Amino acid sequence: MNLFSSKNQGLVAIDISSTGVKLVELGRTRSGYELKALAVVPLPRDAIVENTVIDSMAVSQALLDALEEARPSTRKAAIAVSGNAVIIKTVSMPTTTEFELETQIEFEADQHVPYDIDDVYLDFQILGGDAEDEGQMEVVLVACKREIVDDYQLVLSEAGLEAQCVDCAVFALENAAEILGLINNDAAMESFNEDDNQAIGLVNIGANLMNINILKNGEMAFVRDQFYGGQNLTEEIQKEHNLGYQAAEEMKKNAFHDVSPEAIERFYVGLTSELVRSLDFYAANYAEYPVQKLYLTGGAALMPEIAVELEQRLGIETEVASPFGAIQVNKKKFDQEYLDKIGPMMMVPVGLALRSFDA
Repeated sequence: MNLFSSKNQGLVAIDISSTGVKLVELGRTRSGYELKALAVVPLPRDAIVENTVIDSMAVSQALLDALEEARPSTRKAAIAVSGNAVIIKTVSMPTTTEFELETQIEFEADQHVPYDIDDVYLDFQILGGDAEDEGQMEVVLVACKREIVDDYQLVLSEAGLEAQCVDCAVFALENAAEILGLINNDAAMESFNEDDNQAIGLVNIGANLMNINILKNGEMAFVRDQFYGGQNLTEEIQKEHNLGYQAAEEMKKNAFHDVSPEAIERFYVGLTSELVRSLDFYAANYAEYPVQKLYLTGGAALMPEIAVELEQRLGIETEVASPFGAIQVNKKKFDQEYLDKIGPMMMVPVGLALRSFDA
C-alpha cells in the first residue's frame, strides 16, 4: 500500500467523511478525463467522528450502496486521510536519490513525527532542490496513524474493496486544482502581474474539518487541517432557533433564507478566525508571497454567497471551484444539473481518482 502516491492503474476514489461516502471513477480520453462512475451516499450522524470509524456496519453499508449505485469497473480503491490521522511536514535534507532516501526516512521522521514510528505508516515525496542551499533538497514527509488507516481498510474490505493508495485530502485537492488550471497553468499565471510572487489558497470546508493548501508559484508551501466546518453553522442554528440537530440541518440545506442573521454571523466570525490564523502563519514564513486568491470547495462551499462573504472579510479575491468543468461528462448517463449542485464537494474524490493516472 502506498501513501499519497500510486503506480497502480485503475483506481476508484472513495472519500469517507463524517457526513457520507463519495465515490468517483475517472477514465482518460485523448483530450483529458471523463467521468465514468459517481455516487454520494449519506452516513448516519456519528458513524465517523474525527476520522475514526465508530459504526463500521453503517460505513460498510454506505460503501455497498455507493458501489451498487455507481457500478465502477474496479474494486481497487484510493482513499483519503486528513485531520488528526495525518502529519505532513516539509523538511530540508541533503540531496540524495529516492532509493537512498528510503533508508533514511524513518530516522528523519523520528525527528518530526510526535508518535512512535511503529504506530504510523510513512511515505515521502521529493519536491526538488532547496532554493537557498544547492546541497539540500525539500522533501514532503507524511505519517498516517496505522490504527485509523487500518480501520478504513477494514470497512473497505467488508464492502469488497481493496485500498491500494492512501492519499492526503490536501494533496487530492491540489490534484483536482491542477486539472482545472488553477495552478501550474499559463492562464492562471496571467491572472497575476508578471513580476509578482504568486500564491493561491485551496480551502476545502467539510462538515467539521477544513483542509487548507497554500501554493506559492505552483508549489506547496503550507498545509493544515482545522476542525471547523458546516457543522458549526448547524450548531449555531440549533442554538438560535431552538431546534434539534436534524431540523437544523434541514433548515441549513433547504431553507437557508430562514436562518437568523445572528447564527450566520457567528459562523462566519469563527470561520474567518480559523482562516486568518492559517494565513497569518503562512505569511510569517512567506511574506514575499502574499496569498492573492482563495478557491473554496467542500460541502460548506455550497452556502449561498460564501465566496462574497469571505472575500469581504479577508480582503482576498475568493471564488467557489468545481472539478466538473475540467472533466468530460456523458449527459445521457449523468445529470448535469446534479453535478453542478454537488460539484464543490467533489474536489477531493476527483483528485483522488486522478491517482489512477500517476506515471
